[in-house]
Amino acid sequence: MRKAVVSVIGLVSILVLSGCGKSSSSKDSSDRTFKTTAQTNVITVDPNRATDVGSYLAISQVVEGLYKQNNQGKIVPSVATKIVKPTNNGKTYTFNLRHDAKWNDGSRVTASDFVASFRRQVEPKTKSQRAGHLSDIKNYDVVNTGKASPSKLGVKALSKYKLQIDLSHPVPYYNYVIATQLFPINQRALAKWGNKYGQDSEHAASDGAYEIKNWNSSKDTWSLVKNKDYYDADKVDLKKIHFQVVKTPQTSMRLFQAKDIDETQISGSLVADAKKQFKGETVVSKYGQLAFIPWNNYRKITRNLNLRRALSYAIDRKSLAKNVLKDGSTPAESVVPEGEVKDASGKDFNAGVSNKLTYNLPKAKYYFKLAQQELGKQKISVQLLTADTDAYKAVAEYIQSQAKKISPDFDLTVRSIPLQQEISDFSSHKFDAGTLGWSTDFPDPIDYLNLASKAGVINFTKWTNPKYQKLIDQINDTQNQTPAQRVKLQQKAAELLNSLQGVTPLYQYASVHLRTKDVKGLDYPLIGYQKYEYASWKK
Repeated sequence: MRKAVVSVIGLVSILVLSGCGKSSSSKDSSDRTFKTTAQTNVITVDPNRATDVGSYLAISQVVEGLYKQNNQGKIVPSVATKIVKPTNNGKTYTFNLRHDAKWNDGSRVTASDFVASFRRQVEPKTKSQRAGHLSDIKNYDVVNTGKASPSKLGVKALSKYKLQIDLSHPVPYYNYVIATQLFPINQRALAKWGNKYGQDSEHAASDGAYEIKNWNSSKDTWSLVKNKDYYDADKVDLKKIHFQVVKTPQTSMRLFQAKDIDETQISGSLVADAKKQFKGETVVSKYGQLAFIPWNNYRKITRNLNLRRALSYAIDRKSLAKNVLKDGSTPAESVVPEGEVKDASGKDFNAGVSNKLTYNLPKAKYYFKLAQQELGKQKISVQLLTADTDAYKAVAEYIQSQAKKISPDFDLTVRSIPLQQEISDFSSHKFDAGTLGWSTDFPDPIDYLNLASKAGVINFTKWTNPKYQKLIDQINDTQNQTPAQRVKLQQKAAELLNSLQGVTPLYQYASVHLRTKDVKGLDYPLIGYQKYEYASWKK
């Protein structure tokens, strides 16, 4: 259920897409190709093996599970006939499947296709990096470690069109997991293709609105073509979508300006210009992704709490978002982005966090002096690691300038390197502090709170605090609390993290797209991906 690490300032640009050729507004748009851009190639459309954001977006268009998200991010039924209420104290889900769901080879999608998929994803020999997405299912641990047969996993076909999933514990947000992580496989195609399954368009199984065409993992262009076997094919208006990899937002903007593409994603300083040039075609959406500073807890200087507090208080997050990013991003109030979840009164989660992150330079100077005393150093040097993009560098330079305001004895330098090298240095603890981003697949604060927990997959130096971990353990004990009680515990954890600076939150991303006014129904949800099946040409 966790997305791969993503870098600050839009390096997770969702598999955005692009094409060539002028996009003329023909009166008859029925055969018009929708052209869009991508910042990265699609590596695979095998739902058991995908690990990258580009593949996730492609899979969300070509493969459908029991539920899916609509164009506004709401969970709706897909292969399942309805959204079901779990039984057995929230641990058992029983689904009736629609009989008209088909694979693109014309065969039916059945309950056993889901069973086969889940077992394949979890069994050790598959070596799936997505196995953990099924970790809430009963017997996951013993199956994934090879101590039990995949047949022991808590999923079974009760009949051809009836599926049962048994969890080891209740999961309040499991409908989102079902919609975004649980996919079937075409067993007949897998038996025929073996390891080629999902690796190019000739070996790509689809039960969704589109099939992927003219694609392999090394190609910079590909297409989605309407799947005639899709159960809702008559409601899909965009017949063909052309994708082209475009590496920079500057190039994307030029292509849109020339009307060579119908949609693209941009970021950084381009957003302000786009709002002026393309009124009515610049779409700024709040995105469920948080930028933050991870600290190296194996180093004495960066382990110092008062040093962390000093830098946090020196960052004017409102100014960072408005004057540096200039792309619709908003200041972080805690480690949990705005809009993720509401409390019992209907207010946003952060409304119940009492010690929101604030800018206070006098406090920053006070805590820096305490850090000097505790470390026995007059001059303190820290290197900030960041990815080598223009936007990344701008954020790092801003943080560097704020450090200088604390004290001339605070020497904060910046090292910008390619993202993959940055992640490698984080993993091997070759850093002092850095900048990263994290996004989620489900609207629950725990995924962000885990950034500083023992279980956090990108808690690189395993920062931990007994009080904080106790709260995390209580939050995860979903059987012994009401939803309202759980939110209260999560708010307490967010407050404690603001105080302890296990990570230092910076801002919440905005998702900014240029989108032709000739299309409607193409929206960008807080969580998940745009769904092209809901888009249509304006008549």
